[in-house]
Amino acid sequence: MKISQESPAFIALVQASAGAAGAVFASFVLQPVEVAKTRIQISHGGDDSTVATMRQIARGPAGEFQPWNLWMGAGGKCTENGAKNFAYFYIYDGMNAIVKQYMAATTGVKLILGYVAGVGNTLINMPLEVVSTKLQLDDAKGLGTFGMLQRILNEDGFGALYTGLGFNIALCINPAIQNTILDKLKEALLRQMKRRNPEVTPALSAFQAFTLGAFAKAVATVVTYPLVRLKTNLQAGTAPQPAAEPPQPVMSRTGSGRMTRTRSVELIRAMSFRQDKKPEIQTLWQRFIELYRGVYSALLKSTLQSALLYMVKDQVEFSIERFFHLTAQAFFRKTGQVKLGPFSGRPLAS
Repeated sequence: MKISQESPAFIALVQASAGAAGAVFASFVLQPVEVAKTRIQISHGGDDSTVATMRQIARGPAGEFQPWNLWMGAGGKCTENGAKNFAYFYIYDGMNAIVKQYMAATTGVKLILGYVAGVGNTLINMPLEVVSTKLQLDDAKGLGTFGMLQRILNEDGFGALYTGLGFNIALCINPAIQNTILDKLKEALLRQMKRRNPEVTPALSAFQAFTLGAFAKAVATVVTYPLVRLKTNLQAGTAPQPAAEPPQPVMSRTGSGRMTRTRSVELIRAMSFRQDKKPEIQTLWQRFIELYRGVYSALLKSTLQSALLYMVKDQVEFSIERFFHLTAQAFFRKTGQVKLGPFSGRPLAS
């Protein structure tokens, strides 16, 4: 085993580790906004202010101040985002490094690679996403990640861990758009910096990485938000229904414990209505705006999280790469043989 900086596997490992570190940091810092965003997305009426929702969550049943409520499900969300970003960057950067050896990485190619990486990541990590979403609801107090997982398996079965899989597969275009925009902007900025000072290897500053990450995520979020909100409703088990219609749960238990789902078109149509107003007085424009209910909190959370992720990722990337090289030097010879102290290079006794 010979470690090389040019190896696609090594590039993928460094990028995945740096991405996971950035994701965990960003997730913990922004968990209060994440909890508020989830509550707003699954509501179908009333105030959708992020600050007001956060204040409401921070108040306990008796009105006492309980700020730790804003970090409900933080462990699950940090684990989810760390695992998701490790898987995503490993697949994406690994394929990207391989493709660059044979062809130019055009915008179309990067979009395809980003989508494929998103699908792979979704299939691996979706159960963590479902668990972390449910951990942010009121009835999850006192339950940890494994406690919620056990509850889902006991009550709804293994299939519930993949609730909204079709929407997640469609939403894989979100990170594809985000990373394509980010890569193109980053390449253009680095080329400009190189032209200004050819003698210095250009690198993004923390502020530049923060800004590019925020902009790329904002574009991807606005494009895909209605599907994001619908997926959250599915995973939380809430039903977006017009006020004039009898409430029907998105997921209902049958005698065998299996789950049934309403059709996607009906869900999207239902989600466009506010339940605290009569359907007949809601205009088409108002219904369109309702599809973006909670978009402000989603933009705040997703753009800041993406910005923090890429800022941390770019700053720790060199350190992680250096760590892996030192580890390789400690355990492997240049020939690829494993170092085993006095037995190094010799066959072990059978």
